[in-house]
Amino acid sequence: MSVVAVYVPAASKRNFEIGLRESIWGWKPETAEKANTPEVLDGLKPGDYVLFGHRGPNARVPEGGWADAVLRELAVAQVTGAVYKDKATVWPDGVYPVRVRLDVLDLEATIAGGQLGAAAMEAFRLSANKQGAPVPVADPEVMTRLVDSIEQQPVASSDTRGPAAAWHGPNTSQAPDTSQDPDRYLELGDSLDRPVVALARREQARVRRAKFNGRSSIRCDLCGRELPQALVRAAHVRKRSQSNLEQRSHLANVMAACVLGCDALFEDGYIRVSSDGIVEVSEKGAASADLLAAARTLEGRRCTAHTPDSAQYFDWHWTNWAAPSAAGAVQAGPETPAG
Repeated sequence: MSVVAVYVPAASKRNFEIGLRESIWGWKPETAEKANTPEVLDGLKPGDYVLFGHRGPNARVPEGGWADAVLRELAVAQVTGAVYKDKATVWPDGVYPVRVRLDVLDLEATIAGGQLGAAAMEAFRLSANKQGAPVPVADPEVMTRLVDSIEQQPVASSDTRGPAAAWHGPNTSQAPDTSQDPDRYLELGDSLDRPVVALARREQARVRRAKFNGRSSIRCDLCGRELPQALVRAAHVRKRSQSNLEQRSHLANVMAACVLGCDALFEDGYIRVSSDGIVEVSEKGAASADLLAAARTLEGRRCTAHTPDSAQYFDWHWTNWAAPSAAGAVQAGPETPAG
């Protein structure tokens, strides 16, 4: 597992937001061909980490000059495929044809040099002086150090920091007041194997706080039972592993599902929710008499999480997971969201 640093200047904020939303990053040919950059790009493989630093200080300083610097935003991503070339339009100001697909795990704000270490900050400084070329981080402990520093920070129920804070839908220029909207987008501005597991736990804690607002008892959206919060999961409708950052942050993609059977029955596709919001037993749910009996206790109920905003996620579950052979057929990662 290797880690590279990519610096994104303040002037490229829009490109930064688009790249994170679309789970992709690209470089111009002249940047990708600088010095040892071709070897760095060729060496990137699935599972490697890319740290994106945004809005740092003046990079025209001597070596080590960024050791105590502050990055106003940091994105943590994992590579999901080999570097490739593509001229399809993604960013409005250029093609950036040398590209890599990413799984954006985490967004942080105001990261200090001490949290990342001198080697990582030097890699960011070098990247800033190479027009954003990827620079290897010569520190095998950088991810552990970063995760440790993140875990020490409290998990806020609402955070307006970072580029994802403006994501209330595909149009990021018009962010409505979502404080009373249950289908709002979760603001993933302060946080996402140990690094992956730790960041996923932090994401889950934020999802629960944003969705359930600290309630001691929660009503299951499938069976309708009011239960202690410890017995209710914040379950993704569209599987989390098949959702990109924007889809994971959309609270319409999260429902309350109890551990008394509902969570597992939906998660494994034994039940599904129809286009009009009614719980049905899927073909998979008839695999045995006992399973069918358990699934039928929910049949015909209205799923209270089904709304116009969440319908797209229930449709995905119906088509890709609750069909008889769907679980084995889903291989690709999350696709780019519409809009």
